[in-house]
Amino acid sequence: MKKCLILFSSLILFALHLSGQNIQGKVVDEISEKGIPFVSVGILGTNIATVTNESGEFIIKSESYPAKLRFSHVSYLLGEISLIQQAQTKLTVKLKPAITSLNEVVIDANKAQNLLKAALKKAKDNASTQIYANAFYRQLTTINDKPSKVYEMFYDLKWSTKAAKGWLVKQTRFAEDTEQSVYAVNNQSFLTLIFSGAVLPEEEGKFINLYTLKEYEITIDKYIEQTDQDIAVITCRFKSPRRKLFYVNSTFYVGTKDLKIYRLENDIFNIPIDFPAAILKVPPFLNTIATFNGNGHPYPVLESVATKLSFSLGGKIIDNIKVNSLLTIFKIDEGLKKQNYRSLDSKTQDQKTVLSIKYDAEFWKNNPIVKQTALEDTFIKMMESKSAFGTMTNP
Repeated sequence: MKKCLILFSSLILFALHLSGQNIQGKVVDEISEKGIPFVSVGILGTNIATVTNESGEFIIKSESYPAKLRFSHVSYLLGEISLIQQAQTKLTVKLKPAITSLNEVVIDANKAQNLLKAALKKAKDNASTQIYANAFYRQLTTINDKPSKVYEMFYDLKWSTKAAKGWLVKQTRFAEDTEQSVYAVNNQSFLTLIFSGAVLPEEEGKFINLYTLKEYEITIDKYIEQTDQDIAVITCRFKSPRRKLFYVNSTFYVGTKDLKIYRLENDIFNIPIDFPAAILKVPPFLNTIATFNGNGHPYPVLESVATKLSFSLGGKIIDNIKVNSLLTIFKIDEGLKKQNYRSLDSKTQDQKTVLSIKYDAEFWKNNPIVKQTALEDTFIKMMESKSAFGTMTNP
């Protein structure tokens, strides 16, 4: 028997009047009124899209009006709004939680494993299909909760269900506060890109894949009842974790009818990162959330990857370091196919990549893609006020 938490189910449809091409707003849970992170926001009839930030805020540029926006999240019912160009205002979009069905205590391990196995096989079978897209990346480093460094990059991306296959950087900017201690995580963009697929890497460490299913405890945590099918939330816990072992615990959101993966959450332990000039007090821990959009695609394609890296360094004084990043696909474009893409490389140095592109202040004024969080906004504005992006350091 299933216990059902019946919440709300309906489609939001209303009209608002806006002026200007940039549309800003916030997506919230209708019950709690809290912001919903990583909601897919797209303009119907176009390939233009973005995602909400951790606070549920978004910004998106419409090329023409009227426009219809669609808001989707695996745990909520679909929402749509129609916009016409007139008055200025910020939107508040309320999404209604989907019905969630909870299993009884009885665990059907075979059912969970068989469903996940079928989903992983389907994702792997679709790996030959390449997707080409415009992407935006933002990375913020904090030391003891104080911002110290920010990267932002626009690049073109070559992607498949086995993660990103290549990238081509177009525009970059970087600034840091040199008054703080500086600890460099040189290649978090690489970590973000290799965990951008529905299929995890099969080399190094312990990852859940078709060959390691028996090494994991696999259970169906719950079902999310969407209009067209239930989404099974499948948790995978590595059975034999050890100190210093590089391993991953994962949660997959899988369609029970189409066997497609729509969201993948990873908790990644003991990442092999070298800090030769400092003492590592707490091993690196990385959390990733990848979301995939199935609208108009034979298999869901990447729409965002959020990563949170945390660790502690130091001797007598301990510095707690957090490096948060968000990769967003904002436009699918097959016209990007003919470019020569740079292959992914673990030796990639993010700062060298950024400094290889001439900083264009005008470009950054006119290209908002992902709404900044309050913390990001405060730090970026401070760096801009000091012309730090032009000099690449805090003057």
